[in-house]
Amino acid sequence: MKKTSTNNILLVSSSGGVLLDLLALKPWWSQHKIIWAVVKAADTESLLADQTPYWLHDSSIRDPWNLMTGLGQAWHILHRHRPALIVSAGSAPAVPFFLIARFLRIPTFWLTTLNLLTTAGLSARICARLASRVLLQRHSMHLAHPDGIVIGELY
Repeated sequence: MKKTSTNNILLVSSSGGVLLDLLALKPWWSQHKIIWAVVKAADTESLLADQTPYWLHDSSIRDPWNLMTGLGQAWHILHRHRPALIVSAGSAPAVPFFLIARFLRIPTFWLTTLNLLTTAGLSARICARLASRVLLQRHSMHLAHPDGIVIGELY
């Protein structure tokens, strides 16, 4: 298996609003070589039709089997591409990537989703602790992430 350039940016997402948050960053990420790792769903398939993503299993981090499967998928993708940065806006599929990225010293950005007002879910709490930077769409999320950087609403 040939490793690709280290100038890649890996975007990790599930479906729904989390994906929309990452798509809202297109003016930024379209200037880079992008790799997608996403949960396969109707919206991810249609919205990423022009991409060639790695399809992830939909998982819950509360299930050890799902976490092990996610770690295997994340290791495979990160070992193959060794991205310069990983960006995610949420949910369980990001946790294995952020865990392995910490081990491999790959920088990670965690973007809080717009639907959260003051508290973070379990995946967000884990990824925020592992992230190099936490980016907030709402000032009110400073309660959950005091070191977060407010970037404002993306859409």
